[in-house]
Amino acid sequence: MNVVRIIDLTLEISPKSRVFPGYPQPTFIKWSKFDVHGYDSELVFLSTHTGTHIDSPSHFSVEGKSIDQIDADRFVCKDALLLRSRKGPDESITRQDILDAGLNIKPNDTLVIDTGWQTAYANGDRKRDGEYIINNPGLGEDASQFLLEKKINAVAIDTPSIDLGEDSVLASHKRLLSNDILVIENLCNLESIDTGRPFTFVFTPLKLKGATGSPLRAIAILE
Repeated sequence: MNVVRIIDLTLEISPKSRVFPGYPQPTFIKWSKFDVHGYDSELVFLSTHTGTHIDSPSHFSVEGKSIDQIDADRFVCKDALLLRSRKGPDESITRQDILDAGLNIKPNDTLVIDTGWQTAYANGDRKRDGEYIINNPGLGEDASQFLLEKKINAVAIDTPSIDLGEDSVLASHKRLLSNDILVIENLCNLESIDTGRPFTFVFTPLKLKGATGSPLRAIAILE
């Protein structure tokens, strides 16, 4: 009998979540109370690009699809591949890194990248707290061009941005999203996945009409 493991790859969203400079901190507002209304509920105020989230093509492309226009079958990736390429602040993931990993990337595959950045943050590495948002590693231009040529479905990563933190041009965002390649950011727990075999990767954004992205729940299904 095959044993199936479910790995949650999603960061918790709270008022203490790390956000990009100028973005609002998530705010939870009490809306109803058990002792007054007979039920409990709350309102949430946050950017659609908070925590573990997806960027839709419209985030960087005027003609790109908004999050509600993306076919749901793109959110279930049965043969996702993990690239483990540990990087430090502002270090690029290169085309050569991908080639050296020996991954057989095919059209419509999804590539999940473990840089180690999220792991260090989750483990309480306070040295990285201040630089987490603005000095993260990311895809170099040759790597994003390589993935574009491979015609993949999506790229997911354990950093707050697919681009290097120091990249103000956001070249990989523009290249991937303008070509309808989805981007998922701020994953965690990728150290629990082996690099040797494909796995099922599921990410479920909210169907927000006209939105450029959405927080999501991301899981890996390992057999």
